[in-house]
Amino acid sequence: MTDEVRAYYRRVLPFYDLELADRGDGDLWTWAASAPTGCRVLELGAGSGRATAFLARSAGFVVGLDLSPEMIAVARRRLGLAANVALAVADMREVELRSRFDLVAAVDDPFVHLVADDDRQRAFNTAARHLNPEGRFILDAAWFSPDQRQAAGGEDGLIQEHSGQGGLEVRETWHCDPKARLCMASYAYSRQGETVERASFPARLWSREELEHRAVVAGLRVTHLWGDYDRRPWDRKTSPRMIAELRVAR
Repeated sequence: MTDEVRAYYRRVLPFYDLELADRGDGDLWTWAASAPTGCRVLELGAGSGRATAFLARSAGFVVGLDLSPEMIAVARRRLGLAANVALAVADMREVELRSRFDLVAAVDDPFVHLVADDDRQRAFNTAARHLNPEGRFILDAAWFSPDQRQAAGGEDGLIQEHSGQGGLEVRETWHCDPKARLCMASYAYSRQGETVERASFPARLWSREELEHRAVVAGLRVTHLWGDYDRRPWDRKTSPRMIAELRVAR
């Protein structure tokens, strides 16, 4: 699985920041890292450092981890002059740091690549054991509404098209087991009508029920569910996203 994930991000790296430039989540991560004063942040799945830069605006210190050496190399070029950022190649299922953090952030759901129960729980446990007693874990979860899941289970799958920077066009197709949340996510990148790259990966979506189960096992509790980056309340039928805040259970 490690080699497959690294190979996927190696293929999409030239398009990664162009695709996500207008994601609209920057204010959320800057807000999340603003408290307490001097907030210490652990970012799981830091990627190219796109969201790390938002976290670093208000955090005291950010440790960013990612499985992809190529992604971390890009992040280091982007954030090399930031004195409050440290970046490392690491597997979030296995990492053990001696520090504890006020915020653990999982941006653009790195858990989506973990399709096996054991792998998902190990990574979830990593987030939990690195939290301070009053800390928060915020997960931008890969999740589909019921209508999206129905479309993803159809013959054509769920197709989403959007534009990135630099004239990039992205066609995203999800084919999912209608009885489960196991999927194949495929991406096609085009410029001026010509496809320049294709890449795909096996994925696993979250349900609210699984999220709450993983939390209990890890000694956490869900304190907020937001439906978008503006922190509006989550609604199973209408929300475009599911963003969870979790804290240590009392």
